[in-house]
Amino acid sequence: MPTKAYQCGSCYEVHEFYHEAESCCQPAIDEGWQCDVCGDFHSEKEDAAKCCIGLVKAKSEEAVQCPACLRDQSLVQLVSEIEVAGHCSECNPHFSIDDAFKIADLVDQQLAENLDRMF
Repeated sequence: MPTKAYQCGSCYEVHEFYHEAESCCQPAIDEGWQCDVCGDFHSEKEDAAKCCIGLVKAKSEEAVQCPACLRDQSLVQLVSEIEVAGHCSECNPHFSIDDAFKIADLVDQQLAENLDRMF
């Protein structure tokens, strides 16, 4: 005579009791940290804090207007480009080698300051 059985929906193992099938392949829950900017999940708090640090706003709360395209920019990368080269990469993505190095140095400096303020 057939007996009542329960099959796990993930691995298809057959169990005698419903709760056994229900708890058979439950996924493990990972605990971690979520980036406030993009929402990506990270296992370490510091990794989540650094995830989109380049997308955070520059020190000044006010946006800087690009003189070339007249867009208001407030992200560290774009503000640094305007300060060094006089335009942002949204309107003109080309920079001299010297300007590219200066921009990178300025961005790194701003990001380090932002990290210091976070921790």
